Amino acid sequence: VANLKLKEVESENDKIEINNLKRKLSESKHIVDELKERIKCPVCLEIPQTGPVPVCPNGHLVCNECRKRVGNACPTCRVAMGEGKSLLAVTVIENIDHQCKFVDCGEVFSHEEIEKHSKVCCQRTVSCPHSNCNVKVGLSKLLDHFRDCSFLAYRITLEQVSAVKTLYFTPTNVKGKKDWFFKLSAFTCEDISFCLKVEKRDWLYNVYLVMLATEEECSEYKIEMTVHERNATSDDSVVTFKFCGKPCSIDIDEKEIYGLKIDKTGMEQILNKSRNGAFSVSFSIRKIPTLLITM
Repeated sequence: VANLKLKEVESENDKIEINNLKRKLSESKHIVDELKERIKCPVCLEIPQTGPVPVCPNGHLVCNECRKRVGNACPTCRVAMGEGKSLLAVTVIENIDHQCKFVDCGEVFSHEEIEKHSKVCCQRTVSCPHSNCNVKVGLSKLLDHFRDCSFLAYRITLEQVSAVKTLYFTPTNVKGKKDWFFKLSAFTCEDISFCLKVEKRDWLYNVYLVMLATEEECSEYKIEMTVHERNATSDDSVVTFKFCGKPCSIDIDEKEIYGLKIDKTGMEQILNKSRNGAFSVSFSIRKIPTLLITM
C-alpha cells in the first residue's frame, strides 16, 4: 500500500513538472515570437538572416536589401536613416531559428546552418541559362520551365553521360547583328542535368556547359568541348578549338561564367569551310573518380 501511494505521488509530481515545462516553453516561444516580430522588416515583412541591420534614429529597423531600395528615408517614420546599425537585432538574429526563404522549402535551421542550406537548397531561385530569357524559378522547377521556354531547341536524355555528343549550329538572321544567341540544348543523364549554351558577343564566340548543380557538385565532373568544322569530326577537322575543365554551375552569375571563347579571326577559319557558315560542337562530360578529387 505504501509503495502504491509513493508511485501515485511520484506520478502526480511528474505531471506537475511536465505542466511547468510546457508553461515555460509556451512563455519562451511567446517571447521569441515577439522578438521576431520586432526585428521583421516593415517593407518585405521578412526576418533578416544576417547582420548588420540598419536602424533609423527612432529605432525602426529595415533589412539591408530593402534599405537599398527605399533610399535614405525610414519606411516607418520617414526620417533620414543615417548610418545606424542595430546590435540588438543582430543578437536576436544569431540566437533564433530561421525558415528557408525559398518558396516550397519551408525547412527551419539555426543561424549557423541557414546560409549553408540556402546555397544548396533544391528550391533555391535560379535564372534560365539562356541570356535572353528573364525567367527565374526554383531549381527543382527549371526542367519544367524548359518545356515552355522558347529559347530551348532540344531536351535530350542520354543513356551514358561520358559518351561524346555532337550538335550542329547554323547562324540564321544574324546579318548586321553584333550579338546573337543560339537556342539552348538541355541534357539529362542519371542524376545530372546540364545545358549547352552557344552565343556570340562582340568579337567573341562563347561555348559554355552549364550544370544544374552547385559549384561543389560541378567540381566532381570534367568536361571536354571542341568547336570544329560542320562536315568533319573533331579529329578530322583542320581547325579546332578545345576547352577542358569543369562545367559551370547554374548558381554562377552570367558575368562570371567560363568556357570556350574563340575570337572572330579564329572562328572564321571554321565558318569559311561551310557554305552557310555552320559549325559543330562536340562535348563529353564524365565524373572524376572520388580518389582523384580528394588527393
